[in-house]
Amino acid sequence: MWGKGILNGMRITMRNMLRGPITLKYPYERAELPERARWSVAAKYDAEGKPKCTACMACVRACPDHILDLEFTTREDKTKHIEHYSYEVGACMMCGLCVEACPFDAIEMSHDYELACMVPEELTYDLLSDVDAAPIKRARPAAPKATPAEAASPEEGSPATGQEAADE
Repeated sequence: MWGKGILNGMRITMRNMLRGPITLKYPYERAELPERARWSVAAKYDAEGKPKCTACMACVRACPDHILDLEFTTREDKTKHIEHYSYEVGACMMCGLCVEACPFDAIEMSHDYELACMVPEELTYDLLSDVDAAPIKRARPAAPKATPAEAASPEEGSPATGQEAADE
């Protein structure tokens, strides 16, 4: 009984001794992160360099830590202007729920993992500041509404309705 445990322990020790070092010399060597690694939240921009955020507040409502703060104003022409969109990285648990909740794909989890700083105030920063929000675009234009006269008289090329099909 004692022999099996000691032999198994020696086998594991020898395997780890022969494996070689697995550490990195950090400032000079960087770890290669997998594509799905989640770190801090970052804003996304369109091809023209404008932010994709529409100020819909879905990410703010979805955040379990309440670390996102979005302040915007609505103008008379119903467009929105983002005053500031702040993110508190020091309290974020990097869960990605805000990214999943965003219906416009306006934020993403970045690959920036060097988040250490000496001053705690630097852990809160603005994702967006003093920019116009992106307009909400429809995937396809809305169908024109039919007038009451067009709705009452069926067109000649339209298929027969249930009652008309029964009469034929």
